[in-house]
Amino acid sequence: MNKKIYITLFIATVITMAGLGIIDPILPLYAKSLKATGIQLGIIFAGFALSRSIFAPIVGQYSDRHGRKNLMINGLVLFTVVSACFVYANSPLALTLIRLVQGFAVVLVTPVAQAYIGDLTPVGKEGKYMNLFFMSFFAGMAIGPYLGGYLTDQFNMKVPFYAMGGMSFMVMVLVLFLVPESSAVKSQDTKQVPFFKSLLPVFQDKPMIGIMIYMATRGFYRWGFNTFFPLLAIKAEKMSPANIGLVLSVYMLFGSIMQYPFGLIADKFPSQKVNLILTGGSCSALSMCAVAYSHSMSMFVILAISMGAFSSVSRASALAIRTERGRIYGMGSVTGAFTTSLSVGQVLGPILFGVIADISSIPMAFLVGGLVGLTGTIASCFFFKSGTDRFS
Repeated sequence: MNKKIYITLFIATVITMAGLGIIDPILPLYAKSLKATGIQLGIIFAGFALSRSIFAPIVGQYSDRHGRKNLMINGLVLFTVVSACFVYANSPLALTLIRLVQGFAVVLVTPVAQAYIGDLTPVGKEGKYMNLFFMSFFAGMAIGPYLGGYLTDQFNMKVPFYAMGGMSFMVMVLVLFLVPESSAVKSQDTKQVPFFKSLLPVFQDKPMIGIMIYMATRGFYRWGFNTFFPLLAIKAEKMSPANIGLVLSVYMLFGSIMQYPFGLIADKFPSQKVNLILTGGSCSALSMCAVAYSHSMSMFVILAISMGAFSSVSRASALAIRTERGRIYGMGSVTGAFTTSLSVGQVLGPILFGVIADISSIPMAFLVGGLVGLTGTIASCFFFKSGTDRFS
């Protein structure tokens, strides 16, 4: 394990995700100020995920063949430019286009960084090192929403977008000077196999199918929550952007601090990974259902803690399994499939939440989202069970 590269990518990811999360509490409000309807708001959030779902496996496979650093640098430059574009958006359509480009920029950075860490991870330590690294995602996302809400309260709604661009530029400098180029993957002679054909085994592997089902349905309700919680909170208790950001940050904080301990548990008890995914995924989804019936700041905070903690229980084992499969199919390819499945859910979630919110109500959208997450968690475990011997 190269600690210098590991620590650099950890810090870089914290800053990147803080920059990404900084707009979470205000983007729905910003879109509403541009007269976006519920379905339009869903499409704006879905645009980001749509880019990721399309490009993640392609970028991942490319990074396996040609290296990872230059992709990250290009993504961070694009991310910095796109951040400034938000300020000049004048319609829901403009926001949608900007989010499409932003999604592509992120694909060049975070999945590629995960693949780089996967390359460095020792055999048998997948739970430890991958989940320790994944804490960087949630640490950043825990910092971002509250910071975004605070900046909005203190200044105005456009300041967080400039802050996001500045943070992206900082990460670009870090990666440029402190991260060496990775070597292309040589196992399986991936360069001898046609580009798209080499991706097929990843999508046919039963444990990977289980991971993709779990991540897609989790992305569905999690992104729906991100999109519509600010509107629910304002309607239920007239919460300020700072308090909305606080609730979103609490979710990410508990998702972060619980990630590493459950990664160690996944390594120590590999035969229990499927049970951990089932338990954590089910409890997190049920907490989401309960959000539909909540009407106070204190209850929102309690449920955010529950969702974050239980998500880490299941996610820790899913990441360990994903890393194991990455040694067979290529870390970039597997990470791309993982990101694509999450992004598919993130595309469909906000759109369906928006449809339900327009037709029925926002609380009903949260209830449906939680039930989708519960169903997906149970369904994914059927595929994991067929490969249980591989995790023991």
